[in-house]
Amino acid sequence: VLTPIIMAIFAALARKGKAISTPRKIVIGMFITGLAYLFLVILSTSYDYPNGETFRALGIDQQAAMKSQWWVLIATYFFLTVAELFISPLGLSFVSKIAPKHLQGICQGLWLGATALGNLFIWIGPVMLNKMPKLWMCWAVFLVICLVAMGVMWGMVNWLERVTGEKE
Repeated sequence: VLTPIIMAIFAALARKGKAISTPRKIVIGMFITGLAYLFLVILSTSYDYPNGETFRALGIDQQAAMKSQWWVLIATYFFLTVAELFISPLGLSFVSKIAPKHLQGICQGLWLGATALGNLFIWIGPVMLNKMPKLWMCWAVFLVICLVAMGVMWGMVNWLERVTGEKE
């Protein structure tokens, strides 16, 4: 549902002469991902959610009172889905633009392999959820990772735009 909307926004900007380069779109995607985790940090802090071990030790009534509302899940997934639309398909397209012709297949495979490798590290979230004193700290780690990745990418934007010929 969101893909045509995001693509329409990109097209409208391009028609107005304000096209956003692929590297900048990826930076924006990391920023939006960071917003999702910032939202969770703020929410977890305001409700003073405990870590996973402490939560499981609570009584059933206390657990039920602490569960998040449905809109929290929808808002978080909205941010993450929009961010994904800025990162994943654009990243694969970007890799195909900058890879040497004879290595394009390998480079695209490496892009997808990096995604698979990232999925292997999914276990880190539950470990942090259970070991950190408060839930917000777990989300803060993901927020910092997003901001660092965004910063690294932002530092490379001008170079990447020159390499791809997308310099504004």
